[in-house]
Amino acid sequence: MKNYNVFFFIIGSLLAVSIASCVRSIEKVHSPELRKLDPKLQGVRKCFDNDQVNDVYTWENKRKPELIDYYENYIFGKRPEFSPKREFTLLAQDTLVVEGVSMIHKEVEVVFKLNGKRRKCFIAEFLPLDIENPIVFVGLNFFGNASIHPSLSLTQTKNYVINNATLQTERHRVTEASRGKKAYRWPLALIVGSGCGLATAHYGDFDADVYNGFFDGVYGLAQSYLHVRKRNEWGSISAWAWGLSEIQTFLEQGEGTKNSKTVAIGHSRLGKAALWAGVTDERFDMVVSNNSGCAGAAQFRTMRGEDIQKITKRFPYWFSKNFRSFNGHDSLLLVDQEMLLSLIAPRPLYVGSASIDAWSDPEGEYLSFYKAQAIYSLYDSKCDIPYGYPSPNGVVQEGNMAYHLRAGEHEILAWDWERYIAYAKNRLK
Repeated sequence: MKNYNVFFFIIGSLLAVSIASCVRSIEKVHSPELRKLDPKLQGVRKCFDNDQVNDVYTWENKRKPELIDYYENYIFGKRPEFSPKREFTLLAQDTLVVEGVSMIHKEVEVVFKLNGKRRKCFIAEFLPLDIENPIVFVGLNFFGNASIHPSLSLTQTKNYVINNATLQTERHRVTEASRGKKAYRWPLALIVGSGCGLATAHYGDFDADVYNGFFDGVYGLAQSYLHVRKRNEWGSISAWAWGLSEIQTFLEQGEGTKNSKTVAIGHSRLGKAALWAGVTDERFDMVVSNNSGCAGAAQFRTMRGEDIQKITKRFPYWFSKNFRSFNGHDSLLLVDQEMLLSLIAPRPLYVGSASIDAWSDPEGEYLSFYKAQAIYSLYDSKCDIPYGYPSPNGVVQEGNMAYHLRAGEHEILAWDWERYIAYAKNRLK
């Protein structure tokens, strides 16, 4: 028994030292001096050295770069520079009629090649018949292209998916019964009937939403199989954001879309990816975050819904290793999510919440949105977002900032799309 006690004492001591060391390492980087400059840690206009941001020049040349660097190192991770060769193969092109709306459907296989390694993705495109360079919504889907419409011309993903009884998945794979089961999330008749387009791919084409090391997905293209992952390196959200940028690149090569205005859009975890794609790739003309929650639009410090400890326990692979170090130490984080939203400025930003989506903290999402006007107002002095939290189905729009609170739960529905489309058409003329 004594031997067991000694063993457990040694293991416990090692864990305690490890945790204490982790906290001290954060303290060293996030010095008390920096925290004293802004005790509430929510001053988007205050640089880490306490310089005040009162003009666009200081924002663009000092505050914005240091915030992006911080998010890269401590939350989403730094993405390595890599440029694979791309080979495009047209798999299908036809005319679909959805609820009386005719549209051109195209599906393209993209093969990425780099250093003898390959990775495939399948991009499905839906465009109005007679509109050149329409506004195109660019988003990733959860269950593959075939889940958004029952057409047999849409590729059935072979990637890992979240098990879902409604879709009749089997062993984390979709089945033929899954076709079209998520069409309500992608209301093609509404999108294309409004004169806009949609380009989408399965998020698993870029990284499987499961922890299996960082050797598959786009990581396998970007780095060696012998690679030892550093604490500040990218996770799945950054990989999915890279995928959105690749769809943008594809659109720029299309005859009917090369001059299109584009909107990065995402729901839930893919809303986080859409925000990060909007920050890291300014080719997106507008960004939509739908119910993106913790590490998306929601404030870390409201302490409602999901928090850093909960999200990194379930999904550690979404983020850099450094982000996990803030478990239980949220106050050491030098950013909050009005800063992430501000990095989209001055491009149009739309944040969508749902009234009974407590896990995503709609109040926290609105607070971030409200505070982000501190930067948007540098570009537009008339920007004046009201402090009051809207009622269910309430909409707030001011210049290049928009927010709504849909009555209901954690979803993206036609009601949301109607407002995203109308706002995009208004701002991206």
